[in-house]
Amino acid sequence: MKKIAALLLTFLVLSPATIQAAEIKVAAVEFNPVEQNVQANIDGIVTKVTTASQNGAKLIVLPEVAVTGWIIASKKDSDTIPGKATAAMEKITKKYNNYVVIGLYENDPVTGLTHNAAALIGPQGYIGKYRKNQLPPGDFETATPGNLGFPVFDTEIGRIGMLICFDDSRLQSLLLPSLRGMDILAMPIGSDAMPKFEKASIGNHSTIGNIATLSPWIGVNTIAANQAGLVRIPQIQFVDQFVGGSSIMGSSGKQLASSKASTWTKPRDPQIIYATIDTAKKSDQKEFWLKHRRPELYGIYNLYKAPDDPATNNSQNQIAALLVQYDPVNGDVNANAKKVDGLIKANPNGFNLVVLPFNSFVGKVVLNKENIAQYAESLDGKSVSLAADIAKKYKTYLLFSMPELKDGKYYETAILLDFNGKQVGVYRKSHLNADEQKWATAGNDLPVFSTNDLGRVAIMLNDEVRIPELTEVYALNRANLILIPAMYDGKAYGGEVNIPKGLVPAASNRGMYMWFDIAKYSQAYTLVANYLPKESGEFAASALYSLVPEEGFYPPNIAPNKEMAHQVLFETNLKNNLWINQQKLVVARRWDQATPLTLDPQGACFKEWQKDSTNPEMCPKAAGKR
Repeated sequence: MKKIAALLLTFLVLSPATIQAAEIKVAAVEFNPVEQNVQANIDGIVTKVTTASQNGAKLIVLPEVAVTGWIIASKKDSDTIPGKATAAMEKITKKYNNYVVIGLYENDPVTGLTHNAAALIGPQGYIGKYRKNQLPPGDFETATPGNLGFPVFDTEIGRIGMLICFDDSRLQSLLLPSLRGMDILAMPIGSDAMPKFEKASIGNHSTIGNIATLSPWIGVNTIAANQAGLVRIPQIQFVDQFVGGSSIMGSSGKQLASSKASTWTKPRDPQIIYATIDTAKKSDQKEFWLKHRRPELYGIYNLYKAPDDPATNNSQNQIAALLVQYDPVNGDVNANAKKVDGLIKANPNGFNLVVLPFNSFVGKVVLNKENIAQYAESLDGKSVSLAADIAKKYKTYLLFSMPELKDGKYYETAILLDFNGKQVGVYRKSHLNADEQKWATAGNDLPVFSTNDLGRVAIMLNDEVRIPELTEVYALNRANLILIPAMYDGKAYGGEVNIPKGLVPAASNRGMYMWFDIAKYSQAYTLVANYLPKESGEFAASALYSLVPEEGFYPPNIAPNKEMAHQVLFETNLKNNLWINQQKLVVARRWDQATPLTLDPQGACFKEWQKDSTNPEMCPKAAGKR
C-alpha cells in the first residue's frame, strides 16, 4: 500500500466452465494485521475464517497483506505460497468444504523477490496464487510487479479470479480475467484515507468505490474485503485510517452487502459480512460486451506509449459546453433543429462547445431496414447544413449525429463542426448493436480529433458505452474529451452509481455508472447529451463526468430533468497532482500483458489462452512450442 511504503522510506531509510455453479453464500472478512508478526496474524485469521465457515460461507475473502502486514524489514516478515498461512487455511477448507482467499507479501524462495500476492485454498488444499500487477508508486519499494498474468481457477463453485487493491486502477486488469470466463472476483483490499492536511492525501482513492461501479460494467460477482478502523503501526510511529466498506456485489451491480465506512472521527472495528451470489445468473451487460467487442480495433493496447508520447496534449483548455437536452419531435428534422437552436439561444452565458443527443434531428425514431432510406442523409445534406448554420451562428464547436448514406451504405455517424461550420472530423459508429447490424455498416476506425480550442476529442455513440475497451483505447490515444451523443432510456442497460455510503463524497455518488467509469478510466472529461429522461430519473440525464470524483473536487454535473441547454464549465489538464491522471494511467499500465484483448476470439491463440487459464505464457501450442 503506497502511503505506508512511502512512510517507510522516511522512517526506515472464456471458455465457459463445465461446472454447474449454483447460489453460494460468501463472506468478506475485515481484518487488521499486526505488523511484523506473521504467526499472530495467522492465528487471528484462523479464528475469523472459522467463524465465517461455521456460518456457512463457501468462499471467504480477506484483505490485502492480511497475513503479513505492510512492513517487511526482513524475509521473516513475509511468507511463502504455499507456506504457513496456506497450510493453516487448508485445515479449515478441508473441514468445511469451502474456499478461502488470503492476501500477503510473498517471499519467492527461487528468485528471492517479494510479491504482493493472494492465495486461493480449497477443499483439496492449496489451488493457486495471483501476484499484484498494478503497483502504486510506494509499493515499488517493497514488492516486484506480478509475473503470473491474470489466472482464473476452476472450482466447484465457479471460476474464481483474484485482483489486489490498486489493480483496480487499470481497466484491463478486470477485462483480462473476465475474458477467461471469471464468474467470481475475489479482491483483497487495503484502502485507507489520509487527512487532507497530510501531503499524502493526494493519493487517496477508493478501490471499493471503483469496484462498485466496475462490477456491473464488466458483469462479474465481486467479493471485496478491506481493513477497517484506526490501525497503529508503532514501528514507524504512525496511525493509519482504513475506510472499511467491504462489499459483495452481484454481476448486475446490485450491492448485496456492505460494511459501514470507517472514518477518522467515527472509526469502527472490522466486521464480517455475508451475502448469497448466483454464478449461474448471466449478466446481460457482459453478454453484450463479449458479443459486440471488436478486438481488431484495439491494437494500440500492445504499444508502449510511455514515458514520452507525441500525441499527448497537455494544454489547459477552458471549456464552456452546452449539453442540449430536449424532447424531440420524432422524425421532424426541421422542428428539432429549430428547438435545438431555441434552447441554445436561451442560454445567457458564453460557450465554445455544444453537444447534441444521438440522431440529433431525427429524434427517437427506431431505425430499421424499412425506414432507413427515409431518414439517412449524406454529409452534404440538410441535417449537416442545419447543424453547420447553428455552429456558425453561435461561433461554437458543435457535435451532432445522424443516420448517414454513403456510397450505397448506411452508417450511424457523428460529425464534429468548428465555429465556422467546417467539419473537424467524422466518426462512424464502430460497435453496432444487434438491431443496427440489420441495416447499418460498422465504421472501422477509432479516431481522436485534434483541435486548438478543445484539445483532443473522441466520440462514443449511444450504447457504445457498453464496450469498456473503447475507454482505454481513447485514453491511450490521449483524448482530453469524450463526447457521447445518447438516446438512453435508463432501462436497456446501465444504472445508477451506487457506491457504499461514506467512501466518497455524497455529491460524487451520483450519475450513470458507465458514463462515470468512462471518465475515470480514460482520464478524459466525458460529456453526455441525452434526450429528456421523462421517467428513469436523474442518472439518465445529460451530464459532465470528471476524472477523479472521489476527491470531491469535480463530482458529476448533472442536468435537471427539463428541456434545456445545460452548461458545464471546466479546464482540461488542471488537476494533475492527484492519485491518477492520464499520464500516470498510461505510463504504469502493464502493456506487456494486454495482448489477449487484441486477439481474434475465434482464433487458436485466444482459445488456448482462455482454456489454459492459469498460464501466463501466451499460446505455446499455437506457436508450436509444445
